Amino acid sequence: MRTAFISDLHSNAEALKEVLKRIESLSVDRFICLGDIVGYNADPDYCVERVLPLAEWLVRGNHDKAVSGLMDIDYFNNIAREAILWTRQAIDKENLGLIRNLQPGPLVIEEKFLICHGSPMDEDEYIFYIDTIRECFRFMNEHYEGIDLCFFAHTHVPTIIEENGRAYYPEGLVKLVRERRYLINSGSVGQPRDGISLASFGVFDDREMNYELFRVEYEIEETQSRVISAGLPPVLARRLVCGT
Repeated sequence: MRTAFISDLHSNAEALKEVLKRIESLSVDRFICLGDIVGYNADPDYCVERVLPLAEWLVRGNHDKAVSGLMDIDYFNNIAREAILWTRQAIDKENLGLIRNLQPGPLVIEEKFLICHGSPMDEDEYIFYIDTIRECFRFMNEHYEGIDLCFFAHTHVPTIIEENGRAYYPEGLVKLVRERRYLINSGSVGQPRDGISLASFGVFDDREMNYELFRVEYEIEETQSRVISAGLPPVLARRLVCGT
């Protein structure tokens, strides 16, 4: 089974269009969304309406929660708060209800792997630091026996982290080792933060135990124009070209 993983779309219609086109060309059996469909950019309705009917499983992200009133926006910086408030006013009410009803992570998929937005312990936690990484693997050992893979999001940085402590930024195809535990992040469709402006997503083949990261070009200038025209903070347009 070949599964595509997308996350952190952040209302970027142009990036999502190109990612979905690429996924269609890859003989993928299904795709999973790891949250943050909305926030930051100017097309929340497009992203909700394209992803929800297509994704076999979805978990909510912190921006999905904040926009739908399930999370205190004081948690966010000023720019993110402004984008959240804009999205609340701009999004269709039916779509708002759909994202409000997204499931929290983690979810166990077919007894094969976990999916979450933040970490296996806390859907809003960032997996950045070694102490958090160790706690993630301890938690998986204690609570999810037999589950070796956790696909997460939230950081916007494509990453593979092995239980032995090795962490790296994947490029292209990676052969995974069976019965070795991994945390895997496919990066961001709508707002990359690893210094590369291309939209990213990942594909996992559970038969071959291969994981492949894909980068996709999209019309960044069009997304920037829509951000500015919508009256969103200009820094949200500028950061797209820098991948930060």
